[in-house]
Amino acid sequence: MEPKSYPRRIGVVDQSVAGWTAAATYSKMIAQSLSAACKATGSELYFLSAKEPENQELTWIKLTAPGYSRRGQARLRYALRMRHDADPFSVARQHHLDVLLPLLDVPPWKVDTASIGWIPDFQHVHLPQFFPPAEVQSRDATIRRLVTKATLIMVSSEAAKNDFNAFAPHAGDKARVAPFPSLLTFTELTRNPEATRNKFNLPQKFALVANQFWAHKNHQLVVSALAKLRADGILIPTVMTGLPVDHRDPDNKNFSALLQAIACAGLSSDIRILGQVDYTDLIDLMRTAAVIIQPSRFEGWSTVVQDAKALGRPLLCSDINVHREQAPDALGFFDCDVPETLVALLTRCWPTLMAGPDQSLEETARARERAFARAHGENLLRICAEAIDKNSHGRNSGLTV
Repeated sequence: MEPKSYPRRIGVVDQSVAGWTAAATYSKMIAQSLSAACKATGSELYFLSAKEPENQELTWIKLTAPGYSRRGQARLRYALRMRHDADPFSVARQHHLDVLLPLLDVPPWKVDTASIGWIPDFQHVHLPQFFPPAEVQSRDATIRRLVTKATLIMVSSEAAKNDFNAFAPHAGDKARVAPFPSLLTFTELTRNPEATRNKFNLPQKFALVANQFWAHKNHQLVVSALAKLRADGILIPTVMTGLPVDHRDPDNKNFSALLQAIACAGLSSDIRILGQVDYTDLIDLMRTAAVIIQPSRFEGWSTVVQDAKALGRPLLCSDINVHREQAPDALGFFDCDVPETLVALLTRCWPTLMAGPDQSLEETARARERAFARAHGENLLRICAEAIDKNSHGRNSGLTV
């Protein structure tokens, strides 16, 4: 249903977090996706960030980095209407913004601006073994605060919505599903991707795993599968990219174990770990890879999977609900704990897979992704309008929003 009226001013809050590249990508994608929808309706879009956006068409409102302050100082500033350039809600009030999104957290006190929370996933609920107990408690508390204080809450998949309903069954009416497109939708592919393959001295045909090296990303399963294939005389050159840091693993035990597993399996010449690469290089690697493998144990909506879809590249995914939802046309799905299932898929698929890019498939995929991005922007605009209406109704009724 179309809203009766559209938001006048929308603020997209940059959620870039050190060590978590997906949050920065998501923030940029939200802004890009909303931009076209706002132009069509006359809504004004603002990007709230400490860093100037790469897209010069976005109107930038600078957020300063928050300094050290005494406990309660932020709340006192807000109560006294004292502006603080690090507080999105204070900045929203100053610039007369109607709604803010996507918010990973909200203040525990009442705010006037409509707010749309974002819960990326419920990994800590399903896989608590990968988190310190204090972080599990902190994540639970943050989600409860969003449930209580945010006007609406976005999740990225039906699988995540099911988790939300289980976590907060009393607040299911606040959840809105907004699966998102690839940021590549808004990027022109003008480079020759072969230059990156040559720069890194990669073979013509290779498989790609493009995840940060976090334990739940499950790189070990890929190593085990490649070792079994090598024993059968099937060699599959594989490239792994991603930030080799996890705040939950300060000693880098998981990454060290991965390197050692590669060495013990005799795969040092077959697996190239590049670490975090430049974004343009990552695009080139995804375009040229013969297949992209996503072995993760848990996702809210995988940027890797969506990027592969946007480029028309073949996918092999772990058999989790969100991957089935997001990539029903993948080449196949494998058990997160059974490397033999990935072995079977690669044995069947690898001989006929071809190095990319495939110009025809790429153009078709990008056209499809552009249509998805337009629909996503329109969906976000409807959610923003709904949040403003709900927030206004709450204020007029004397309710705490």
